[in-house]
Amino acid sequence: MTTNPANDFIASWWNDAWTEGLWAASWSKSLEGLTAAQASWLPPTGGRRHSIWQHVLHMIFWRDNCLRRVTSATLNQRPSEDDIARNNFPELTDTSELAWAAAKGKFEESQSRIAAAFVNPSIVDTKTLAYLLPHDCYHFGQINMIRGMLNLPPIE
Repeated sequence: MTTNPANDFIASWWNDAWTEGLWAASWSKSLEGLTAAQASWLPPTGGRRHSIWQHVLHMIFWRDNCLRRVTSATLNQRPSEDDIARNNFPELTDTSELAWAAAKGKFEESQSRIAAAFVNPSIVDTKTLAYLLPHDCYHFGQINMIRGMLNLPPIE
């Protein structure tokens, strides 16, 4: 079985978003060098906003969900309402540097797993995975806005 050229194209954009950026800061550089304190900082907007760390955990949750939906016996099974309430933008209980490093490691690992899934010919529902690209671009826009609010230099 061969891969689909459209999947190869999306996979290349997925990988480029991580390494080079897609006309915006790369995802890897957007997280690089952030301390746990910076990542857990909540914007003082008076509304319901999330920290960089919560955005990262949110993306991990939906990446894992999409992978599970396209690769397992639970095909197309969406998370329960309880699962969403608990994991969509979870409250941070451990804001140590070690916990932040673990979250970044899990995020990077999910990046690789999604890239591999795009070019895996046994996965037929890559459309579900493709929706992660604009989803994650959106959240990295938010992450980089928060970086600006923290007075961090722009990513070149």
